Amino acid sequence: MNLRRMTITATVAALAIGVPARGAGAQDALLPTTGWGIGTAVNAWHFSSAVPQAAGAVADVAEVAVPFRVRSVFGNWSFDLSGAAAMGAAHLTSGAASDSGGGGDRLVTIYGPTDLRLRLTGPLMIEGFTVTAGVNIPTGKVGLNGDETTALQAVGAPALRMPIGAFGTGPGATLGLIRTLQGDDWAVALGGSVEQRAEYSPIALALSNGKADTKVTPGTAIHLTAGLDRALGDGRWSVLAVGDVFSKDKVRLAGGDPADTSSDYTLGPQLSVLSQMEFAWTGWRESSLNLAARYRSEYADATGARVSGSSGSYLEATLGGVRGGPEGAGLILVADGRWQSGLKFTDALVGAAVTEAGLTLGLERASSSTLTRYTIHGQFGSFDTGTTKTSGFGATIGMSISARREAR
Repeated sequence: MNLRRMTITATVAALAIGVPARGAGAQDALLPTTGWGIGTAVNAWHFSSAVPQAAGAVADVAEVAVPFRVRSVFGNWSFDLSGAAAMGAAHLTSGAASDSGGGGDRLVTIYGPTDLRLRLTGPLMIEGFTVTAGVNIPTGKVGLNGDETTALQAVGAPALRMPIGAFGTGPGATLGLIRTLQGDDWAVALGGSVEQRAEYSPIALALSNGKADTKVTPGTAIHLTAGLDRALGDGRWSVLAVGDVFSKDKVRLAGGDPADTSSDYTLGPQLSVLSQMEFAWTGWRESSLNLAARYRSEYADATGARVSGSSGSYLEATLGGVRGGPEGAGLILVADGRWQSGLKFTDALVGAAVTEAGLTLGLERASSSTLTRYTIHGQFGSFDTGTTKTSGFGATIGMSISARREAR
């Protein structure tokens, strides 16, 4: 299969089954060839004014994440395994009493592994068609207590964009199909997939008379993707559109008061568009402009009525790359900015609107087989929950090592 077709197919396959597309890694001369990568990142935000929440006002949020990924190729089939471990923490100042204590300054934490994601991608007998199958293995942390739930609500807030926003999301499986078309200097891919997850219990709160489990049964999700990759002068331009449609999700509280209650909701359709322009700048190992836009429509409650203020828009942009030759040391320079409209139906941090700008500096060491990166990212943003406006300063220190080129 042509390299450009494989690249765009791999990207569409990853998004079609809900697994983030990863960067390129290295080809090993041995069989089976393997791509791999592991890293660690320390992320933190400090708010100039604490953001009031039900369990207390959030003054600081931090997370340490260790993601990994391994990819093996057997003939025309690729096997992908990814996952992570993380520890998140939120510093709360005086506020309403939580399930585990009163107000005042305190630290709530959550730590553990995430789910493992397996993906198998390979060709059908028909030319130009690729099948993808994914499995979500429920190794992630679930059954959270009150403090862990509070910590996850802060760490997982989209406004903070922490690398790990969820730990356990239950067992699931996805099956998808991709059709690729190719010309002399362009490639097009169209994909679709169906995702189904089983019931799981993300929260388990201790009560005086026992335990209350929150049981979630996600509905079916359908993902539709379309991608284009083509030459643009000496560089390249890629664009990918992703549409998501969801059926009804069920939430059931077992063991509470009353003993068993349930409710339904349906997420609204989502549309995302991602664009990348790769430049052939002299003296740069790689350089690109990346743009992303996403619209989340309103969700429906148990009665089927749309919840006003639950829609949101998201815009992101990055410009930069690595200055240096094909091998050896390189200087990483990247500027980024993002804007999120927020979700007006809630004043929790999870629905906060944000305007943010940041800068990444780092060093990259490229050998014939591996790529090692050391980065520091600083950012400043303004946050608005609808009831509170504040500014925040964030920083991320990261290190990663990976195979330089993925197995083809």
